Amino acid sequence: MPHPADPRRTHPGLLVALACACLAAACQAQPVAPAAVALAAEADLQRRIDAEIGDAHCASTADCRSLPVGAKACGGPARWLAWSATASQGNRLQALAAELAIRQQQRQAAEGMMSTCSVVPDPGARCDAGRCVLNRPAAQR
Repeated sequence: MPHPADPRRTHPGLLVALACACLAAACQAQPVAPAAVALAAEADLQRRIDAEIGDAHCASTADCRSLPVGAKACGGPARWLAWSATASQGNRLQALAAELAIRQQQRQAAEGMMSTCSVVPDPGARCDAGRCVLNRPAAQR
């Protein structure tokens, strides 16, 4: 038999009320949208790519490469990044970029996204002041 000071005895509905309050609070919590989860995963991949590229130090243009990053809804990369073959692990970097492109393609397809379908050609990369940078398009030179 419960002790007279036991809350279950003096307030029989206390536990039921507490359980109902917890359930109500849980029902009001906003679920995480699938798009938000996808965007967070994409942002994490981009941070990992940026960390792998680092400062992209180079001694000459022969050290520099360009990397297609992301995906446009109609195909092709969203942009390009310059990286150094002497400062980064190329296979790892390319795998991260490929994973990011796949994730973006899947999210875009699920959301029915469209893009301009403009081609973003590989600009190539060069060593400039000890750091790999993308070449500027001919129109910007």
